[in-house]
Amino acid sequence: MKSPFPFIFIVLSCLIISSCQKEFSDPNARPPHVYDADALRFIDSIGISDTTQRFAIDEFVSQLKDSSLWLKFKAIYPMVGGSASTAKWNLKDPRDLDSAYRLTFNGSAVFASTGVLFPTVSDYADTHLIDNTLAGSNNNSIAYYSRTQNTISGYDMGCSDSKSPWNEFSIYHGSDATNWFGFFALGIQSANTVGLFMLSCTPGDVKRYDNGIVTDAKGSAPTATFTNLPILIGSVVNAPLVGQRECGLASIGNGLTDSEALTFYNIVQNFETALGR
Repeated sequence: MKSPFPFIFIVLSCLIISSCQKEFSDPNARPPHVYDADALRFIDSIGISDTTQRFAIDEFVSQLKDSSLWLKFKAIYPMVGGSASTAKWNLKDPRDLDSAYRLTFNGSAVFASTGVLFPTVSDYADTHLIDNTLAGSNNNSIAYYSRTQNTISGYDMGCSDSKSPWNEFSIYHGSDATNWFGFFALGIQSANTVGLFMLSCTPGDVKRYDNGIVTDAKGSAPTATFTNLPILIGSVVNAPLVGQRECGLASIGNGLTDSEALTFYNIVQNFETALGR
């Protein structure tokens, strides 16, 4: 008669293994986070390992797509990582190429986890995106997220202070604030210089938005054309003075409606809050 012990041993082994699996499995464990493909491509290009930054970028991209704004932009610079090698990347096309509008930093910009500061007229980031490659003089926008509260007159983003039609933008300026495709805002003196500031051209108007709210408008369609110069961040070509406001994000793209501008502001603010800055 065959011994029953081998059979009993096998049964007991199976019961023990099953018990161990139940003991060490976590019924509350969450499945791995699935990143948006575009967000992951950007994260991998930079080499971001910080979980907070990874999740913030992923949520930022997802919110832009859910709001049908993702395709509106040619370049978005989240300014993360605290160095030139991490802040230079274009979220929309994270290739290390001028043609992908990857930033080239000039001068002595100051890098931090909170963004990038351009202290002098010699400090700026070249986007390599020439203004004549925008969707058109009546369909474009630029935006600059300032993290600095100051009332220093100076340019924050744009093309030139020496070549018509200039296409330059200042968040705060006491005498010569902004020229953008026929929109001329003289002596902009905003009490608040923290948040998202944007210029947007549509077929019917050119407007300035401060934190998603219209603060000035041309009142008619764009009239000026292009400088044929690249858009700079932190300064403009031949700037006599700069705003010295830390940049937490910048963008270049198509013109936005009032509702889209407000939605974009809210998404950017959510992103900055998620980063803790």
